[in-house]
Amino acid sequence: MNALDDLQSIMFEWKKQTSVIKTTLIRRAKGPNYWYRLQFINESDPDVSRGWYDQQFEDCIKWAEKTLETWPDCHRGSFDIWDFKQRRDAEKFLTVFHLSWQQ
Repeated sequence: MNALDDLQSIMFEWKKQTSVIKTTLIRRAKGPNYWYRLQFINESDPDVSRGWYDQQFEDCIKWAEKTLETWPDCHRGSFDIWDFKQRRDAEKFLTVFHLSWQQ
């Protein structure tokens, strides 16, 4: 059993070290117009209700906040959600994000 315990502790350490940040882009309707919601998701820990903290994810959100505050047709909905008026702008930001945050 000792070897299994060691392996389990190593796997938990790997999980802590590997942060996987993904994005989702969803088209939403608001009256006759559409808008696009971009959400950042830390897939390393899907149960965010436990109160996790990940410095890489925090850095990613701060970087996105600083980048998107200058975009006129974008506004922040919550900690990890931004809304865009144009799909092109959302896709442009996703391209910049993936080039900057290679994982």
